[in-house]
Amino acid sequence: MRYLNAQNTRSALPMPDAIEAMRHAFSGEAETPLRTMVGGSMVMPGRLDDLMAVKVVSIVPGNPAGLVVVFGTDGTPLGLVDGPTLTAIRTGAVCGLATELLTSDQPRALAMLGAGAMAFDQIEAIRAVSTIERILVWSRSEEKATALARQVGGEAIADPDKAVEQADVVSCATPATQALFDESAVRSGTHINAVGAFTPDMVEVPAEVVKRAYVVVDDVDAAAAEAGDLIQAGRAADTTLSELLAGTHPVIGADVTFFKSVGVAAQDVAAAHRALANAETLGLGVELS
Repeated sequence: MRYLNAQNTRSALPMPDAIEAMRHAFSGEAETPLRTMVGGSMVMPGRLDDLMAVKVVSIVPGNPAGLVVVFGTDGTPLGLVDGPTLTAIRTGAVCGLATELLTSDQPRALAMLGAGAMAFDQIEAIRAVSTIERILVWSRSEEKATALARQVGGEAIADPDKAVEQADVVSCATPATQALFDESAVRSGTHINAVGAFTPDMVEVPAEVVKRAYVVVDDVDAAAAEAGDLIQAGRAADTTLSELLAGTHPVIGADVTFFKSVGVAAQDVAAAHRALANAETLGLGVELS
C-alpha cells in the first residue's frame, strides 16, 4: 500500500490528469452519500465503479490535515493520499471541467475571488482548459491577494466588482456569508464557478445572479442540502455535470452560466486513484507494509 504526502500528491496529479479524473468521476457509476461531520473532522465515503474511498479531513481552523484511503474491488486498501492537497486539486479540476463545458467563446480574463488554499488550483485548472491572458486576484487580505497574483503572474485588485466587470470567468473560493460582488458587475456571457459556500448559511454569489443564470451542480441532493448560494436564492439546479457530459442537459438559454460545487466523494475516488497510479509509475511515495 502506497502513501503519498502533500508534495507527492501534487507531483503525481498534474492538473490535466486531475481534469480527466473528474471527467471519469461524473461519467462513471457512483455512490456519493452526503458528507458527515464527526467531531472536528468531515467524513466522506464514496464509490466510483469498482473502487471505493473514504476521506477524513479536519475542519478545525488552521489545521489542514486529513487522508483519503482508496479500496479495491475486494476491499483491500490500495493507498493513502494527503486529503487537503487532493481536495484542492480535484476542486480546481472540476471547475476546469465545468468551464470547458460551459464556455463556448475562448475566455481571456479570469477573476479569482479568494486567495486561500483553493485559489491556486482554481487558476491552474482554468488555465488548463482555456487561453487566459489576464488574471485578477481579489481577497479581503491585500497581502494574500498580492502574493497569489505574484505567484500566478496576475494582478491584485482591491475591488471585487471591478474584477468581475472585466472577467469572462469568475471563480469564487472563500468562506463568505454574504455575496462577494454586486449583480450589476456580471456581464452577459460570464461563466461563474463557486466552491466556497458549502453550508446553507454561506454564500458567495448574489441571489439575483443565481436566479438569472443557467445553474449546474455536481450533485442535486448535495446541493439541495449544502449549497448556500442556491438555498438562499431559492433556486434549483438546471442540470448536473453528469448530464452535461452525457449530453442530456436542457438547452443553455441563460446569458450567464453558474457551476456550483459542494464536492462529492466520487471526485476523491477518481483523483486519488489516478494519483496513486501515477505515483507507482513515477516511483513516488512510501510503500507501507
